[in-house]
Amino acid sequence: MLESLNHSGYIDIRRKYDCVKKTYEFSDGNSVDQNIPGIEEPILNLMRHFSYDFVAGDLVVHAFESIPEINGQNCIIGHGFDKKSYLFCSQLPVDMWANLYPQTYHQKIDFVIQNYEIGSYYTEAIFDFDELQYFVPSNQVVKAEEEGNHVVFERSLKEIIAFDITVDSVNCHVSFNVSSKGEWKIAHSNMEAFSEIRISFPATSDLDFFKDLYNLVDCVFAFICNRRNTTCLSMKLHGKYPSKRPDHGKIIDCEKPIQSEIYFFNRYREEPEGNKAISETWNVTLFLKHIDNLFKLMAENISNKVIDEEDEDIRPLSIASIHPSIKRRNLVDLQQSLQIASTFELYVRHYLPVMEKEETHHVVMNMILKEIIEKKPSKKLKDLAKSLSKNLVREPALKDKIWKAYKGYDTWLPLKNCISQEWYKEEEIIDLGQEFNLWRNALAHGKLSYEPNEKTIKAVRLLEHLNYSIILRAIGYADEEVMTLLEKALKR
Repeated sequence: MLESLNHSGYIDIRRKYDCVKKTYEFSDGNSVDQNIPGIEEPILNLMRHFSYDFVAGDLVVHAFESIPEINGQNCIIGHGFDKKSYLFCSQLPVDMWANLYPQTYHQKIDFVIQNYEIGSYYTEAIFDFDELQYFVPSNQVVKAEEEGNHVVFERSLKEIIAFDITVDSVNCHVSFNVSSKGEWKIAHSNMEAFSEIRISFPATSDLDFFKDLYNLVDCVFAFICNRRNTTCLSMKLHGKYPSKRPDHGKIIDCEKPIQSEIYFFNRYREEPEGNKAISETWNVTLFLKHIDNLFKLMAENISNKVIDEEDEDIRPLSIASIHPSIKRRNLVDLQQSLQIASTFELYVRHYLPVMEKEETHHVVMNMILKEIIEKKPSKKLKDLAKSLSKNLVREPALKDKIWKAYKGYDTWLPLKNCISQEWYKEEEIIDLGQEFNLWRNALAHGKLSYEPNEKTIKAVRLLEHLNYSIILRAIGYADEEVMTLLEKALKR
């Protein structure tokens, strides 16, 4: 899908000298040449070109000599032989080997902007990928006449839903749209309906902001599809760049519109699914009902980068627990099991009432430990008493948390209302919770003697259902709607 970006080109380096040569003439006819430093507009420039190849996210620079101008940089501008300009960006800076030339230098690229101009700034990002076409079907702009002989396409943009969000402290407007485009020629004419997501924002050239916008949409649809290998691999950027134009015999500054596209490379991301799997996205169109809340929740996580567990205002949404692909979703993955367990623990702390409670015996024991500390015992005994005091009130075991979340307690309504008895019967929840508790402990403590079985698989699936139920309820779905979404989105 990203193979179309593979190309060859060149990097041009303009070397500027900090001083210029100036000749001074004297009255006696003699002259002297001097180098005058500190000139802001250097006179002497030397242009050097270095060829490169770009294949599957790997930038290969053919250096015949040192290139200090790009060494240590995270972004490189290249000019393809296809007459397009590219901005190659990597998290790791360029680090060419010194004193070894000629050399072929390889740099892994995290994202590249195609059709980039220096000084470009953008005000709109547009997403168009396969899963979106099924999630927001574009047939809403197609009208078929009753006779079936004619099909009419509406040309105007039709907005399905729109809302505002904040990403990296930037106010953005999001809209889901359907429209159509086509062309009429003497030999061939065609018309196509399509769906898109448009996100508008104040003018910016912040690359980190663009990455977060992409991650936002990518993560939202990973959650919707319950897999991370969607076809959301790029986004279009619309904006302007500084240029010049003739005006009555003069050259004046101006701004010209620019349409760029930014492509992201994740070497650990699995290949997208086939059309049959992608077409299943239409089963979960109920997600559109509260898609604004899902976007807002995900934007909080993207903007904050790391969840501060002591900040009650930050509501987490874990993507690490989402399956990498459908194939991996059908396996008992050790890493995935730990991530699903960690996500459940995270959600319990942030969305459910406090489970641990201080009972009477805790109070009595705490008083005894306090007396021991006040009597100034030996340092070892004092440290032990303090440690016991801090850990008197402990969280329930994982199996007990699973049961409480399912059955309900205090002000927490039972997730039992979200999960069909045909999937998981109430009488087996405690047993499955115990199974997952044993499986999680075996993984966490490296007990390789524990062998997963069919019950283990079912326990992992149960916890995944609980995780989704907690989030779906948090963003506004009624329990019966949650059950419908779980039936379409998750496996049992």
